[in-house]
Amino acid sequence: MKLFEPIKVGPMTFKNRIYHLPLGEPGHRSQTALNYYSARAEGGVAALTTGGIANMEILRHPTKELKRFAQTIHDTADDCYVGTQSLAIYGPEKIDKRPLTPSGGWSPATEQSISADWPDPRPVEISVEEMHQYTAWLAEAAYNQREAGFDFMELHATHAYIWRQFLSPMDNHREDEYGGPIENRVRWMTETVEAIRKSVGDDFGITFRLAAMEPEHNGISLGDSSRAAQLLEEAGVDALIISEGANSHNRGFISSCVPLMISFDRNCFAHWAGAIKKVVDIPVIAVGRITQPAEAEEILQSGQADIIGLARALMADPEWANKAQVGLAETIIPCLGCNTCFDYSQGYDHMTCAVNARLCYEEQTEYGPAEKARKIMIAGSGPAGMEAARIAAERGHEVTLYERESRLGGLLYAAAAGEGKDDVDDFRKYLETGMERAGVKIELETEVNAELVTEVKPDAVVLAIGAKPRGLNVLGIEGDNVVPAETAITGEVPVGQKVLVIGGGMVGLETAELLSNQGKAVDLVARSELARDFSMFNKPAMLDKVAMAGVMTHEFTTIEEITPEGASVTIDGKPRFFKVDTIVLAIGYDADKELADSLKEQVADIHVIGDANGHDRFREAIIEGHEVGRNL
Repeated sequence: MKLFEPIKVGPMTFKNRIYHLPLGEPGHRSQTALNYYSARAEGGVAALTTGGIANMEILRHPTKELKRFAQTIHDTADDCYVGTQSLAIYGPEKIDKRPLTPSGGWSPATEQSISADWPDPRPVEISVEEMHQYTAWLAEAAYNQREAGFDFMELHATHAYIWRQFLSPMDNHREDEYGGPIENRVRWMTETVEAIRKSVGDDFGITFRLAAMEPEHNGISLGDSSRAAQLLEEAGVDALIISEGANSHNRGFISSCVPLMISFDRNCFAHWAGAIKKVVDIPVIAVGRITQPAEAEEILQSGQADIIGLARALMADPEWANKAQVGLAETIIPCLGCNTCFDYSQGYDHMTCAVNARLCYEEQTEYGPAEKARKIMIAGSGPAGMEAARIAAERGHEVTLYERESRLGGLLYAAAAGEGKDDVDDFRKYLETGMERAGVKIELETEVNAELVTEVKPDAVVLAIGAKPRGLNVLGIEGDNVVPAETAITGEVPVGQKVLVIGGGMVGLETAELLSNQGKAVDLVARSELARDFSMFNKPAMLDKVAMAGVMTHEFTTIEEITPEGASVTIDGKPRFFKVDTIVLAIGYDADKELADSLKEQVADIHVIGDANGHDRFREAIIEGHEVGRNL
């Protein structure tokens, strides 16, 4: 595979074409972050970059923790290069505690990116003198980073950061030598690269993250970025990381910076890398929801890029590179692109992952062989049940998983329905493959009950049987025209042409979008505001998709009565009747612990996990399944 061919990147020779992109937590801050990066270095990446560092003092004067970081990575994998990412935003004084922009005042990109931590958030125009000071600081920082043991520095000029603002004619209205034509707009960056190169010589790498274009009107054009790429190469950049620009004109701002499953296809920015690769001779790194080794290989073979940049895929599976190299791609934990990791990086102690229970808890979640092999009965094949079964079997237990349906997966089939949800089905296949490789015995079309438990005589029972759809206490709820969302999504029951979806959470919104895209006329009602169970970052993207699908949404609605002709509701105190063919219920699920209660006299060791325990998100189900599996 070309993915595992060496490649020269400036003074470095990468052992393969896998580059770990920077993440949110700066690598110098904690032992947890150090453990994380060490696992990925050991997992086979050729190079990795710490999380973005905006504090210029830390860049200029590396702390002992940052030095320890570089040394630890090199000790872990001496063939893995390590770099820091500079966001180039702030200086020590922060210019009288106020943010800086190319032209002063609010701009489309800066308004959303400014933190409430600023004592005075009104942006000021950065002066030429201040720009030159930043350039000098970065040159000093690069020299000291090299002395601290780092191999390269990554410079960032995408998303809402100030260098992207300089590149964008939407934000840069300067009339001096740093505004106007692209040669001027990229000047500060090329001057900085030249200063860094003068400071460190040719034995220290410089990579540069560049926005190929901005989808907004009057943003960065491909012509702009192509010329900027050529000038950056001339200035001394060793490799270009090509992304897409984003700013707050787009309500899905974060979902376009960190491409979201429901908004972007896999490999969504690779074509931009291919466009830039045509105009430069240095290596080009492709990014953007690249999750599968076969797809990464296709990007390389097609000439769109020289190197593959991964971040979330490596969070999902630290062994991504090693597994791909030995032909075990089917055992790679697939990233969903759901941005759970990003959500939890904002205001939580650590990042977390919907599909990898061990992320940032590598030491606490280690497991080995069980002291004594036991007979384990697992009921239910949703993510919690399959994860528990795999882990328990890997530890040496005799595990049998029982599923009452004719196929494995539980509600994963419903979750995988609709546009852009292929990753969920990949995850289901991964879980099934994991159980098969671990030796889990599967019994389909078999419902666990007291009689079966008496017959099997297990040492422990794990109940992952799912939850019961929540009902409504209204007249007509039992009507033939009322169906649960999961059966409407999968097509198990027919849905008429006119549809009313009840429920404004994730399931309701995704169901409404799916049905509308099938050509149905869909109204959605919610008792409160829409998308309350979405994060602040994913919510705008979901609402945009629902609106684009043509779904009519109604908040603060009370269901009064359901009839064969439709539903009577009250919206903001005003009565209304929806005449529809089908009413779809998407108002949540209730934990189902009845079976657990009935088995207490038969089995002492009973565990209820997943939806059955009220945990209806992938992250909770996987964490719970993993925990039970390693503690049985």
